[in-house]
Amino acid sequence: ALVARILEAVCAAVSVPVTLKIRTGWDREHRNALAIAGIAEQTGVAMLTIHGRTREDGFRGEAEYETIRTVKAAVSIPVIANGDVFSPEAAVRILKFTGADIAMIGRGSFGNPWLFEQSAAALSGRDIPPLPPFAERWDTAVRQVELSAQYQNERVAMLQARHHLCWYLKGISHANYYKEKIVQLSTLSELHALSASIKRDLR
Repeated sequence: ALVARILEAVCAAVSVPVTLKIRTGWDREHRNALAIAGIAEQTGVAMLTIHGRTREDGFRGEAEYETIRTVKAAVSIPVIANGDVFSPEAAVRILKFTGADIAMIGRGSFGNPWLFEQSAAALSGRDIPPLPPFAERWDTAVRQVELSAQYQNERVAMLQARHHLCWYLKGISHANYYKEKIVQLSTLSELHALSASIKRDLR
């Protein structure tokens, strides 16, 4: 009843469509996504996103898609399936299994924004484009930090960069030395100086 009242109040308070993102339940023994989805639809929620893990799971283990499939079959509003989309093939798999309307890419895009283009190609039956060369990928990473500095400030951008830049080095041989350097970066000028060495030494 409380969930219904909250959703009704939110939907009534705004003039734009309200969407809701949930997990499959509190834990594996207490999945309530189907019940919450029904309440959401009845109270005016326009679209529902479901992550295929429980609250207790966090991001541990593999996402389970059975609950998403059950919810999709039970409601008429659009359903977005989320969880473990780390490859274009996974985007195809999650939609095929769940019947959901859209696949949401989350952590899979960390350090790999090209995953969106690759997934779109896979879903439309086109050839999956390869990743750009590493130097081009790294230039994209640096540009991300530069844009962040413009919209926030350099200090905040560099603190965030210490985490985000390392994602672009995931799977790159001999990258640990540079990861240690990255977590010490404080300015864009330091990043630009380090980038020359990274593109020279890593592939």
